[in-house]
Amino acid sequence: MKRLTISVPDEVAAKAQRAVDAGDADSVSGYFVQLAEAEPDWVQARAAVDDMIADTDGITDADRDAVRRELGLPSDVTGVA
Repeated sequence: MKRLTISVPDEVAAKAQRAVDAGDADSVSGYFVQLAEAEPDWVQARAAVDDMIADTDGITDADRDAVRRELGLPSDVTGVA
């Protein structure tokens, strides 16, 4: 196990301590470990998506716009791939 030192806002530290006090985490460190373990590895996810896009010769602008609409994002954002 690697030891890290992090700084968090007081509200976040208090939330972690409440989880410990309620028995939902063994320690404040354990609270953050649980959060990190539950969160997807977004770097790996992006790499997998990039590989799939490369394997299919890319995404058409129409498909990209359709997905952005489905996600509630603007379809004409400059510089967003």
